[in-house]
Amino acid sequence: MLQTTSTCGKCGSIALRKNGSRKGQPKYQCIACRYQALFAPAAASKAAQYAQVAQLLLERVSQRAIV
Repeated sequence: MLQTTSTCGKCGSIALRKNGSRKGQPKYQCIACRYQALFAPAAASKAAQYAQVAQLLLERVSQRAIV
């Protein structure tokens, strides 16, 4: 299981609290600077990219073609 930690885009703090939702996605508010946004975890998208690269390497696609 991947564990992700979201950080504030404005001040970089990890002190976030859930503050409602928008279009089905949870909104978070930074406790330190009161910044509010939809914080998307980067780990899930990175894991998908790594899996895709691993699959392409297994299919013997060149690294230059992958990039």
